Amino acid sequence: MRALIIGVGQCGTKIADLFSLVDFEALAINTSRGDLEYLKHVPHERRILIGESLTGGKGVNANPILGREAMKRDLPLVMRKIGSIIGYEDVDIFFLTFGFGGGTGAGGTPVLAEALKEEYPDSLVVAIGALPLKEEGIRPTINAAITIDKLSKIADSIIAIDNNKLKEGGDDISKAYERINYTIVERIASLLALVDVPGEQTLDASDLKFVLKAFGSFATVGYAKADAGRIKSLSRLITRSFESEGLYLEANIESALYGLVAIHGPPEVLKAADIFEALNYLTNKIRGKQIFRGFYPDPREREVEVVTLLSGIYESRSIEDIIITAKRYARSFMEAKEEAENKKKELLSGLPDFDDVYAKGIPDEEYPDIEEVSKKLRRERHE
Repeated sequence: MRALIIGVGQCGTKIADLFSLVDFEALAINTSRGDLEYLKHVPHERRILIGESLTGGKGVNANPILGREAMKRDLPLVMRKIGSIIGYEDVDIFFLTFGFGGGTGAGGTPVLAEALKEEYPDSLVVAIGALPLKEEGIRPTINAAITIDKLSKIADSIIAIDNNKLKEGGDDISKAYERINYTIVERIASLLALVDVPGEQTLDASDLKFVLKAFGSFATVGYAKADAGRIKSLSRLITRSFESEGLYLEANIESALYGLVAIHGPPEVLKAADIFEALNYLTNKIRGKQIFRGFYPDPREREVEVVTLLSGIYESRSIEDIIITAKRYARSFMEAKEEAENKKKELLSGLPDFDDVYAKGIPDEEYPDIEEVSKKLRRERHE
């Protein structure tokens, strides 16, 4: 199975950089030259500066309109670079990593997603976006809400990562963001590493693509890992992967249509009774009742790793909070704007013109005729 990771904007390129560290094909796209230079692992020839004529290579200051325009202006360059990377071998999935609340990622990702869907109709386009912190304010929240709306009409699935999970640890802000980015990469990389790998029951590329082709709905990747010698209940470990503690999105998993579970660890620990107990529980819990399974006994392993992918989710507290907050602010902003315009009109109505107040004191012939001046200028331009 072949996946291409494309990071867009500051947040997205940092995630793509970590994917490149673990040997995934990755491309970094940004409007900030400095952010591109900061990357450590994406090869320099796979870093693309877009919108330089628009921003001077200094970013878009969280303005998604500029981010969108930057991507549109340099889309031919971006698509040529993607084509040169792909060559003659098909790509199963494009993973677009970005931040929902920023400018380059929020504005540019939907443009790129649409172009990829048109150019590579047999490939999936899956958006992996980080939701903004509540404390970041209203602007990132509005950016996120609008981007969610746009991507839901284009992408096959949206894997949303809730940055509010940052606050659950005691790390400083840099380490907290780094931990979230690492978690995203760890989960997706662990899942992709098990696709098409021989096992007792194997997940192949078509299984993963089926689960992720979910009509622009949301998906979440759960994860659980433990030392094999310390596991008291394998069933409980598997269940942890798809409960709140294992997810990075506040979502009602009962609304999910599809699921996929991969279990990897030493053979003596992967007990059939425990595995099927947990998987039957998950099957009965989700609305779609469809679970794809992969079991990978490996005598070299000393840990058990469980990756769970749930898709077709339409109920998420994380998403709903963003949408409701953005709608509330948009209504209040439009009302305030209309009120300000009405007050301005009311305040200024009834004012006379200068001619009504002051005596001219200047002969009329000294005033140029504006229409005549305009006609003269137009004639001169044509000549």
